[in-house]
Amino acid sequence: MFPSSRYYLPPHILILLIGLGQVIGCTEQAPTDSPAQVVILAAASTKDALQEMANAAVAASDVPLTIEISTGPSHALAQQILSGAPADIYVSANRQWAEQIADAGLSAKSIEWLGNALVLVVPKESQLRIERLDDLNLPAVQRIGIAGANVPAGIYAEEALKYHHLWENLTGSDKLIRGHDVRSTLAYVQRGEVDAAIVYSTDAMLTDEVRVIERFDPASHEAIVYPLVRIRSRNTNPAADHLFEFLKSDEARKIAENYGFVSLSNIDGVSK
Repeated sequence: MFPSSRYYLPPHILILLIGLGQVIGCTEQAPTDSPAQVVILAAASTKDALQEMANAAVAASDVPLTIEISTGPSHALAQQILSGAPADIYVSANRQWAEQIADAGLSAKSIEWLGNALVLVVPKESQLRIERLDDLNLPAVQRIGIAGANVPAGIYAEEALKYHHLWENLTGSDKLIRGHDVRSTLAYVQRGEVDAAIVYSTDAMLTDEVRVIERFDPASHEAIVYPLVRIRSRNTNPAADHLFEFLKSDEARKIAENYGFVSLSNIDGVSK
């Protein structure tokens, strides 16, 4: 090995290198006008309404803003957050998964944001005589779509069918076809792959390819509540804080109501 004295740098060379490093460091800094980014993970049923809200928020922002929205089953999105997936805002279609986020210490703020209703739909051109819930027991009705067992829409549907004493017969006759989430369940009935399906009223409003047969009594299932959660993060994100507040605004509520959602209380929940 060379003696350590061979690595000695004269003071004027050392000063030159330090100055060069400072110049390089300055040139590598991110541009100050780069867009602020916010990531939303949300229940599939909120996709269209949330996209319109995001567009409105971007248009109203004083700074460049990018909002990334990923939708899917509430329970799967919650598991992603619990596993460390990056997210700033989470929208669940029931209280259960939002509570798990809070119990894990990942919820900075949470409100009960929107409400919804459950409906029975059939393909628009269906020739089957399905006029009420009890008609699901008819032999001619072979396939009934509902969302997955852990998906809020599937949980609500199961509760409603049990309330109306239909669950045991429908499961015993293997009529129930599970969808990945409520939107895939809606797609089944749109394509005529099932004879009927149970979806949210907001989903049924999005298409003219289905007919609503019956609206479930709210007493037949747990209240359909969409918590809005600001995810706790080690890094501050003022854009996410502003978006969270925007989603509670009158403008956002009007958009939600245009899609058939019911606006709930806007009182902030206690941080956990």
